[in-house]
Amino acid sequence: MTSSASPSKLPLLSSIVVAALLAGALVYNYEASSSTIASEATSITSLNEQASSLSTRVSSLQGVVSSLNLNITNQISARNAVQSRLQTANATIASLSTSVNSMATQLTSLSGQVSSLQSTVSSQSSQVSSLQSTLNLQIEQTLTNNQNFNLPFNSSTTVTHFTASYAGYLQISGASNTNLAIVVCYGATSQSACDSSRTYYLIFFGQGGSTFNAPLMPGPIWINAYNKAAGTATLLVVEWI
Repeated sequence: MTSSASPSKLPLLSSIVVAALLAGALVYNYEASSSTIASEATSITSLNEQASSLSTRVSSLQGVVSSLNLNITNQISARNAVQSRLQTANATIASLSTSVNSMATQLTSLSGQVSSLQSTVSSQSSQVSSLQSTLNLQIEQTLTNNQNFNLPFNSSTTVTHFTASYAGYLQISGASNTNLAIVVCYGATSQSACDSSRTYYLIFFGQGGSTFNAPLMPGPIWINAYNKAAGTATLLVVEWI
């Protein structure tokens, strides 16, 4: 007996076949989706790793940039400090240059003063030496030497006159053949003033030669010779010592 499907069972079989096909399609799609998801997940993981690596590099570079910025700031501060010290040094140099120029001017002036003082000291030393010689009566000046004259009886003549700048004495020497008076007048400025002077030193020469010392005071001095006897030739020497 030939069997055949019952017409009432055909829809059920069709549903089963459709369900099986759908199940197969779902399984295929699931497997395909799972593979895609896994691949995408792998890609995402790789990208995350790359992002993390890049983030690390960025952080590292930011640290380098911060370090460089700090170095730049330090370099700028150091440069500013050097510039400030350079300006201070330049100001100091300018001030020192001014001081040096001023000192050079003062040195020149002081050198001139020293030279002037040295000249003054030299001059005053000479004066002191001269005054010391004067004080010690070491200066000698011949006022007349071998002065010859003839005097008539009861007449006079001027032997010499000068102004004494310091005290000392006169050394008067001479030779006469008659009695001769030598008058040293202090403060007299002429022969007539000497004749009327009451301040004088009187020396008498007798016949023959003699030497006398007469004191000498600073001021005008007039020396006259007087003959009180018959006039004859007379030789006279007067020295200021």
